[in-house]
Order: sequence, then C-alpha cells, then structure tokens
Amino acid sequence: MNYLALILLMFGPLTGAYFALKSASVNQKTLKLFLSFAGGYLLAVTFLNLIPEVFSSYNHYKGILVLVGFFFQIFLERFSEGIEHGHMHLHHKLKKQVVPVGIVLSLSIHSYTEGIPLGALIDNDKSFYSLLIGIIIHEIPASFALITILKSLNLSVKQLSFVAIVYAIMSPMGAISSNIIEMYLNQDSFNYFMAFVIGTFLHISTTILFENSEHHIFSKQKLFSVLAGVCVAAAISLI
Repeated sequence: MNYLALILLMFGPLTGAYFALKSASVNQKTLKLFLSFAGGYLLAVTFLNLIPEVFSSYNHYKGILVLVGFFFQIFLERFSEGIEHGHMHLHHKLKKQVVPVGIVLSLSIHSYTEGIPLGALIDNDKSFYSLLIGIIIHEIPASFALITILKSLNLSVKQLSFVAIVYAIMSPMGAISSNIIEMYLNQDSFNYFMAFVIGTFLHISTTILFENSEHHIFSKQKLFSVLAGVCVAAAISLI
C-alpha cells in the first residue's frame, strides 16, 4: 500500500477544516467555483479512468450496480443535506452545542466510499494519482462546509478537531479496505464493487456541476472552472 498516498488523502479534509476554523466569513462565490473545478475533475477521472478500467467488457450487471451506487448517494444526502457539495445553509435546523451524528456519519460513509477505488488502482499509476488528486480537491470544500456548519453550533475547538480528524481518516480507510478485499477477490468480481463506486462518483460530480445554476445555465466563470477541472484531469491521465 502507498502510505504516502494515505497521508496525502488526509490533506484535503484537514486543509478544509483548518480554513473553516480560521475563517470569520465565507466567500460563497469562490467556494462554488472551487467546487465546480472539483466536480469537473472528478467527472473526467470517472470517464477517463474508472469506467474504462471496470467496463473493459460488456456486463449489464455492472451497469445495474452503477445505478445502485448513484441512488445510494441520493439516500446518503437525506442525512448529509448536501454538505459534500458545499451546502452550508442548514444550521438553523440543528441543535446548538450538539454534534449532528447523522450528518457526520453520512459524510464519513461518503468519504470512505471515495477512497475505495484507490485500493484497486494502486498498480495503475496514471489512474491512481489522477483519482488521488481529485479526491483531495473535492474533500477541501466538503470538509470546509462540514466544519463551518459545526462551528456555527457553538461546538468547542476540541470537538471540531475530533470530527475533522475522524472525517480525514475515512478515505484512507476506504483505500485500505478495498486493497485488502481485492486480495480475496478476482479482478472481475472486484469490478462489481467498483461499478457501485462509479455510480456514487457520477452522482457527486454531476450534482456539483448542475446544482445552483440559474435557469440551468452555467455562468462564464463556472463553465471555465468546470472545463479547467476536466482539462487538468485529462492532462494528468494522458501524461
């Protein structure tokens, strides 16, 4: 297992948490543009790396699992309230000084799922590092939004730091788990598992891209951010 990669996986969540703890205000426009870049990047990695890896031959059962993963992510968002997409408008629904376990748990599952493909792609340098960068980029605003909301509940710095650390280790745990599981499954069997993850990635990336677009039209800045994310992912995949 690439232990440096596991450490780097924690960099995104911890960076987002740090800025959330230190910031007095949030620039929503900048956050949305950063999310758009991350969404474009993640979508490109899914199409350029994960889908070719899993669907090298026709198998409709894998297609079914993509759909299952897609709708599983929708189910998770019933509890996370879309924080993984940078949403920060639900704190009025939460009790002060109480850690919202449902939100933290669902986001942790989301982060764990993101780390799963890395364990399978450890021997594919291009796909592995493309996805690693994509997860790090996406986790910065996701963690920022989570800690910003928890911060508004008047939680202590100790509590916020604990949640940030727990959240940060979830993607590495997903990568380690999939690496272990892959040892006991042949590649084709493991690809069924990966198809499920592709479904979750498709939902995450497309939701980031298309939500908050007025009249379903991208602004020039958002379009540029999305295309920049796609181009960077493509460049890394083709190098």
